[in-house]
Amino acid sequence: MPLPLADAMRALLDGEGQVRLAVDGDRVSLETGDRQTAGQCLGHDFPDYRKLVRLPAGRRAVVDVPAFREEVRTGPVRTHEDPDTGSHELTVLRVSGDGSVTLAGDGDDGPDLVAVDRAFLLDAVAAGSDDRLVLELGDPKAPLAIRRPDDEHTFSLLMPIRLEE
Repeated sequence: MPLPLADAMRALLDGEGQVRLAVDGDRVSLETGDRQTAGQCLGHDFPDYRKLVRLPAGRRAVVDVPAFREEVRTGPVRTHEDPDTGSHELTVLRVSGDGSVTLAGDGDDGPDLVAVDRAFLLDAVAAGSDDRLVLELGDPKAPLAIRRPDDEHTFSLLMPIRLEE
């Protein structure tokens, strides 16, 4: 969806009450209480969201939210230049075999790195929980799911950004 619509939807979310997100053809709407915003989806070929919510088995890591938020906020970033939207700061994540998450530095590389927009990651972490969250990472092209440990059905999805080779 267009960023202004996403921003308008985000502005309606106050953490209280029920929220209803509906996708109907090329229209998306969000209702919360007596407030609503809606708009047209972008005319691009995006993945079917139903496939995105049934993620393949991947790596799961439980993170301490305050520590992870601070690490992302102050940790290493890579700059991604997009001709349409400008410059973005990326956080590059790596989940080790023991289930711990680390942030990859600028010189780190490998097939198991997942890069996401740092601002979107911080927003998703803030929306999740004050204590602990579960990060689910598949391959570098699969979405990153951020779930609350006590609610498997409530989560945020972040689409990865391809790292330049």
